[in-house]
Amino acid sequence: MRLDIKDQFVEELDDIYKTHLIYRTIVVCSNDDIDEYKVLLENKEFSVYVVDTIKNINYDALDHRILLIKYDLIEEFLNDIIENNISDFYTYIAFTHDNANIKEMISKKYHNNYDIINNII
Repeated sequence: MRLDIKDQFVEELDDIYKTHLIYRTIVVCSNDDIDEYKVLLENKEFSVYVVDTIKNINYDALDHRILLIKYDLIEEFLNDIIENNISDFYTYIAFTHDNANIKEMISKKYHNNYDIINNII
């Protein structure tokens, strides 16, 4: 994907952080782009944790503003937080611009789970 679209996403996220009180954001991106997004977000002074496995995440101990997750893990991730009744460790779920189809699929699949749906930006 073109770098300017990635930069645009990071700028938009930075603008949201400047105008809203946000605890933590889950950012869903393409598997191939995760390293680039990590660098771009860190360059904007965001602390970033890359989620590469769902097992053994201690959400309360995470000291990062951004949880960066590959799109092929997002359903397992969401199912895990639903099953364990964990919903207070993040404020928003954001999807990079190249993941509109994943965002739509997640919105449809979890339409009855308001803790998830109400936090998607």
